Amino acid sequence: MYLGFAERRPALYDAMFAHAVDLPFAMADAPESLRAGFGELAEALRPYAGGEDLGLLTETYWAALHGLATLARGGRLPARFRDRRLAILLERFTAAG
Repeated sequence: MYLGFAERRPALYDAMFAHAVDLPFAMADAPESLRAGFGELAEALRPYAGGEDLGLLTETYWAALHGLATLARGGRLPARFRDRRLAILLERFTAAG
């Protein structure tokens, strides 16, 4: 979904993630919509957190997705391996630790 969104809506993706903003992220005073979006991702990862800090795990997973999206959109990763890269990421994050 995340990678597909970046591909389908490149201008919106850039507006959300590539342009500097003065919104507080990862803080208690972050806007509710930002906290809710992060919370959805965290809940999806909760079953795989084990003893890891869920917030840090979620930030790391999000960073990996963002990196894949950004590098692919910039033509730095071959498009033909997109699905395999995502499968590798999911396998690593969901593997029993």
